[in-house]
Amino acid sequence: MFTCPICHAYLIELEAEELATCSFCSAVEETEYLCPNGHFQCEDCRMSNQTQILERVCLNTKSTDPIAIANLVMKHPSFNQYGVEHHELVAAVCLTAIRNLGAQNISGNKLKAAIKRGSKIPYGACGTMGTCGACVSAGVAMGVLTQSNYLKDKERNLTITTTANALLKLTELGGPRCCKFSTYASIISVWEIATNELVMNLPALNVKCAFQGKLKECHLNKCPYYEQ
Repeated sequence: MFTCPICHAYLIELEAEELATCSFCSAVEETEYLCPNGHFQCEDCRMSNQTQILERVCLNTKSTDPIAIANLVMKHPSFNQYGVEHHELVAAVCLTAIRNLGAQNISGNKLKAAIKRGSKIPYGACGTMGTCGACVSAGVAMGVLTQSNYLKDKERNLTITTTANALLKLTELGGPRCCKFSTYASIISVWEIATNELVMNLPALNVKCAFQGKLKECHLNKCPYYEQ
């Protein structure tokens, strides 16, 4: 039996092929199997690696919620519980949501450039270099939003502050790694700085971990995004 990559329900085999819309990229494709909860994964998304699925989702989604976009991408079978793919994720989903909210015009090329920047952050940086890749990705997002570079004043400061605020959220939790917590905390940091410093009219975020209790190093009820 095949299972849905999003909710893990058993797929229903159809008597005849039907058209279905991909939950990841919105492509319409014929299928012989459907999730009872309405989810569907097209062939291209099924074959995608972490970077490819991130690009496919972000370039096609209309969602204005960066947490929802992140959760969808992280549920893809290619996404590991922990890993460098989270370093690419934060900037991409934040920029995508802000683009869809109409708060700033962000091209597909800028999204791809942000993903590429995040891909340069090495695995395990939080334990060996004193910085978390997801938090640096938050700085990447702010760098794109402010068009920051090393010669600018306020823009550079906001970019560094965004990463620093995300890192502080990680230290408050303590304990071993959790790439999901790091992702949520980093998204929130971007949202806070964009709202308060860039004066963007962004909606409040409702953060509940979609992977709680499923991770080896889950912090359970110590985590502010954990709900029993």
